Amino acid sequence: MKETADKNKKRYNQYSHLKRPNIPLTIDEHKMIARFCIDNDLKIGDFLRRAKVHCIENRIIPGK
Repeated sequence: MKETADKNKKRYNQYSHLKRPNIPLTIDEHKMIARFCIDNDLKIGDFLRRAKVHCIENRIIPGK
């Protein structure tokens, strides 16, 4: 009994208070990023993370 009660308890997640950004992409944008990632052996999340850091470090404002 105690074992199943422990499994049913919700575990503490240290990141539960953080919001994950949602990035709306068109199908064509997603295909371009996916092809680039496949060619360069990257995951899409890693690519987006690197792109974000690159924009911040170089003070690039997307869309301008």
